[in-house]
Amino acid sequence: MPRSGVRVPPDPLFFIHGWGFSSRVLKNIPSIDLPFHGGSTLEYKDLWSLARDIALRVEKGSLLIGWSLGASLALMMAYMLPDRFRGLLLIGACACFSCAWPEKNLRGFMLRLERDRESFLKEFRALAYPKPFEDSLNLEGAREMLKDYMKLDLRSILPYIKQRTIILHGIEDPIVPFSSSLALYNMIKRSKLITFLGGHFPKDESLIFKVLKSVQ
Repeated sequence: MPRSGVRVPPDPLFFIHGWGFSSRVLKNIPSIDLPFHGGSTLEYKDLWSLARDIALRVEKGSLLIGWSLGASLALMMAYMLPDRFRGLLLIGACACFSCAWPEKNLRGFMLRLERDRESFLKEFRALAYPKPFEDSLNLEGAREMLKDYMKLDLRSILPYIKQRTIILHGIEDPIVPFSSSLALYNMIKRSKLITFLGGHFPKDESLIFKVLKSVQ
C-alpha cells in the first residue's frame, strides 16, 4: 500500500520515471532506473533502443505509468509492441518537448545544466517534483539523454496508439505546458484527459492510484 493509504490495483503495473529522477518516485510499483539515473545498469544508445529494451523486461499485460520522459518512452513501447501492454497512464507528458518551448528556453536550460550542474539539478527537481528528492545521477550521460529527448517528436505515432490511455496533467505544470496534454488527447484515439490543480507531478500521489483504480 502506498504512503497515501490508497491501495495499489493488483493487476500488473510498470512505472517509468522522468529525467533527473529514479524509480524512488513511486516505490510501490514495479519500475526500473533509466540509464545514468539511480542504480541503473542499463546501457544507452538512443531513446528508441532504450524503449525496446525496457519493453522486453516488462511483464506482458502491464499497464504502463510514464512520467515526463518516461511517458514518452511508454508511448514508444506501446507503439512498438502494442499487444504487450493493456493501457497507459501518462503524467506530465508531451509528444514533442521542443514544440512546447522556444529554442532559446531549451538552450538556456542546457547551458545552465552544463554550468551549474548539481545546483541546477537540485533546482530542477524542486520545480518538477513536489517533495524533497535525492538519488544519484550521472550528469554527463543524463545530459546526452536529455538532448535526445529535446529532439524527440512522437506526433506521427500517436494515431497508432491503440491502448486505452489516461492523460493526467497539472494545469500549472512549469515543465511541460498544459497545452501539450491537449495535443495528446486530440491525437490518441482511446484517450481521456484528467486535470489536477498542480504542477508536473501530483502533490498527493493518491490521485494516481485513484485514477488507476478507476480504469481497472
